[in-house]
Amino acid sequence: MKATAFDQYVTLVRQGLRAEFVDKERLVSPVLFALTMLILFAFALGDLDQSLRIKVYLAETLLTALFALQLSFSRLFEPDRQDRVFDLLRTYPVSYSSLFLAKYTLVLILGSATLIPTMLFGAFLHQSANQSLFSWLVLGISILALAGLGALGVLLSVLTLKAQARQILYPILYFPLTTPVLLAAIQSARLCLEAGVTSPELKSWIGLLVGFDTIYITLGILLFTELMDES
Repeated sequence: MKATAFDQYVTLVRQGLRAEFVDKERLVSPVLFALTMLILFAFALGDLDQSLRIKVYLAETLLTALFALQLSFSRLFEPDRQDRVFDLLRTYPVSYSSLFLAKYTLVLILGSATLIPTMLFGAFLHQSANQSLFSWLVLGISILALAGLGALGVLLSVLTLKAQARQILYPILYFPLTTPVLLAAIQSARLCLEAGVTSPELKSWIGLLVGFDTIYITLGILLFTELMDES
């Protein structure tokens, strides 16, 4: 019986998770990098005014998570390239859309495993008696940002897969394209913590964030097959 696209997707996700758990360094290193950066920021900035805590917390956590996730994204297809998985895929009727969605799901899972500890630890470092920085809504906004960054990361990873200067080319393409997603995420999170969910501008920024997520995910699905055929 021929496997459906959904069966292929589930199999690819399981295989990807199994490969990640075999090489635990790929799981631990982004989290350790993020926590180390937060500690360095905390010692460098010292005590902050109450009015600056929210802005510094969001800038530190989201930007630190971005750099940590970029390490994971840039190595996303390394196991497949080393094991010649792409050559083998051409001999099997595997849907490239299923492969993209499987890699994207893997990025969301591993990215959340980096993002959540980063935000919790950052809130702990900058907490005060008068203000609680951790918010479930802010965490949801950050995961929405991860959704856009993840789709972009998967797409650019396969785009630069065989480039000779891949380690240089990838960040040159990746960081400028993340600007609208990060801007919308930081503004949404700041309004949520400062003005609450009743802020009239909050829905606009979240809508902008969802819009860019939709664009990047759609582009990923549409372009991934073409890029795989050329790789």
